[in-house]
Parts: sequence; structure tokens; C-alpha cells
Amino acid sequence: MSQSLSKKTMIDVAQKIRIDDRIEAELVEPFLSYKFPETSSFSRFMLKVAAGVTLFFASVLVVFPEVGEALIEVLPGFFLLPERAAKALDYVWGLVGKPVGKQHLMYHVPNIIIYAFGVAGIRQLWRRINKNNWRDRVEEAQNKLTMAVAAGTGRFAFPPGFSLLFTGDGDQVAKSLVADDPTIGPTLSSKRPQYTQLWGKFINADGDEGFVRVLDQFNSDEAGEYVLFPVVDEHLFLPGMHEFDIAPHRVEIAVRRIREYENQNGWMQKKIVIVGDNEQQSRFVTSSKDGTVASPNDEVSLRTIAADYEDVTVADPTDITLRRIIEIADGRQIFFRASDHGAKKYSNEFYHRLSLLGYEPTSEENLVVGYDISDLETEHQVVSQKHTAYLPVILSRDVFDLLSKRYLRDGTYVFVPSLVKQELQKLVAEPDS
Repeated sequence: MSQSLSKKTMIDVAQKIRIDDRIEAELVEPFLSYKFPETSSFSRFMLKVAAGVTLFFASVLVVFPEVGEALIEVLPGFFLLPERAAKALDYVWGLVGKPVGKQHLMYHVPNIIIYAFGVAGIRQLWRRINKNNWRDRVEEAQNKLTMAVAAGTGRFAFPPGFSLLFTGDGDQVAKSLVADDPTIGPTLSSKRPQYTQLWGKFINADGDEGFVRVLDQFNSDEAGEYVLFPVVDEHLFLPGMHEFDIAPHRVEIAVRRIREYENQNGWMQKKIVIVGDNEQQSRFVTSSKDGTVASPNDEVSLRTIAADYEDVTVADPTDITLRRIIEIADGRQIFFRASDHGAKKYSNEFYHRLSLLGYEPTSEENLVVGYDISDLETEHQVVSQKHTAYLPVILSRDVFDLLSKRYLRDGTYVFVPSLVKQELQKLVAEPDS
């Protein structure tokens, strides 16, 4: 995304920042990374010339003072400056360097050469006197934008159809999406993500006020969809009932808030994509003195949210991963392999979720799927190479990169974050219903 910006563009961006207007997202990185050269090539050349001339006068006045004094005696009288003029010149030298403290013009010649003929001095003096030149405006805007990015309050405009990425405490799938396309949309998070400057600070506890504030930072009316990530990176596949970043009932609050905000502003309804597990639930109970009483809305899940609200799609990482496993299995029997702790935690749920997708083997051959409490156990099984038809399911980028160097080939693994990202890219690319 790095590019060289023209002077006019730099000034325009600085002006927008000064008046708190939104700036184009693609200009943020090149604007912040721009560094003004200390001197131009012409200035450096002139300074070299000035240095030679100044060395001559320095030799005359310092190394051979008798020559300098003789030269002063033969110079016309008007070279002796009036006292006020000499003080005025000394005031100028004080702004950019050190006063001379002499009344004769001869002693001021080196400074005149360095700061006038050498160009750099006039520029330095001008910047001291006039703080409204374009370089100062740009540098002040850079400082202001840097602080806004750090605080998550930057105001940016994205190309129409961008995605609003609600990541909570962060998500590696969202990180990968932004890495592929830095202007896909702003990351809305409770803390600054390390992978992008294009973000807005949003904490669920901020409620409606915080939601309205963060959407106003961007041209949200031109967004294509909202993408919510209530998942936890280390539990993308087969998460437990409470292994989430945001509980299902809080996700429903977010969806309702989005729809109400759209209605209040007269916007067209946008697509909402939720990256999370359909089977996780928030449960509520009504009870009497005699026990539990059945009542509406006792269970809230992403599945019920998608059924209750229009244009809401759930991208379930477990279902996405299992469909890929079924594709690779190609009718073979599917076995599950893990450590004893991993088998206790995941085996039953693995086969339950497979059954929900209606998988039935049609072959006597088998495929062994490996998934465990952490990717470290799965790594051991891959490296040991004891099972030829072993398909590891991997969540960690570090473990995946390590194994890819030597052990993994196409079709011999499932890297869940990559699968989920591909599914998201398809969903985002689909036209609105």
C-alpha cells in the first residue's frame, strides 16, 4: 500500500486531519511514513560552495587576523554598520545560530553566506518566524494522526462496499483478511491490533453510545457488511459450550443494535456475517417454587439469531472444517485420533457434528483425523509419521508454518484459519440479498 504522495495530496490530507474530516484509508500509511529530507540536493550543493567561501573568510578573520584587519581598514566606511543594524543582524543570527557581536559587516559575511547563499539558513529562519508553511502543517497533522491511531479514534474513509470487522479482543482470521487487503475495512476492537493502523476502539461495555461513536469514525453508510468474530483463536474447531469471545446473547444484542441503528439513519439493511459456532448457547431459565417453567427464548444461539433476523449468515468454523474433511475422506470411514485427554474432550462432539452434516461412509478404507487439546500433540503425531492416512487439523500459524517446511503437502492437512478466511471472502464477495 506504500506510495509516494504529492505535495498537494499531503497538504489536502493535513487539512482534513486539522478539521477532523475523514481521510482516505489508502493514504494513511504513506502519509504517516513520509519523512521530509533535511536538505535538498540543490541545498547540499550550495552549502558545499558556501563552505568553501566561508573557510576563506574564517581564515582571514581568525587564522590570519592581521590580514582581516588590513582588509577592514581599506574597505569603504559604509561596511561599518550602524549600531542598531548590527544588533538587528545579531538578533537574526540568534534565531538560527549564535550572534556575532561585531559591528563591522566583514564579521557577518560568513553567517550571510551560510544562512543566505547556502539556502538552509533562510529556510530555517523562515520556519522559525512563519509556523504556517506546508511542512509544518503536514508534520503537525502527522503527529495528530499518530495520536488518533494510538487511541483508536482515527477518522477514515474506505472504498464503498468495505467490511466493518468487529473482532472483540482480536482474531487471527480478521488479521489474515487485513493482511491480504489492508483497506478491506476497519478493525473494531477493544485494543489496538498490531497489524493495522485502520482501526477503531470499541468495547461492548460502551453500549449504544460507543457503537454510534465508532461507526461515525468511518463512512459506515457505504459499508457492504458487518463481520462479527465471537470466536476464540485457540477454539476455532469444536469449541466447548463456553469457549467463545462473546456469548451468543451478547451477539444478539449486537445484531439488534446494528439493525436499530440502520433504521434510525434510514440506511439500507446490510449483510451481517457472524464467525462463530452454531451449537454454543446462552441459556435462560424461568422457575417457580415447583421448579422450572418452560418459556420463550430460553436458548439463544447463532442459529436462532440467523433465523430471527434478516440477512444474517453464520460462518461456523467447525462446519466449514468438517465439510473439508468430508471432501478429503471421499467416502472413507473417518476415525478420530488424539491424546487421551483430547479424545475425552472432542471425540463424541466430533462424531455428533459429523452426523449433523449427514456423513455416511461408502468405503472400507479409512482416514484418521488428528485434533487435540493443543497443536503440540498434533505436531508430534505428524512428525512421528506412524499413520499414513493421517489428516491433522491445525489452528496455530506457528505450528503450521513449522510443519509445512518438511511434513505437510497439499491435501494432507486442514489449516482451519485459512479455510475460514476463504469462506469469509466468498460470503463478503456475494451480492446482498
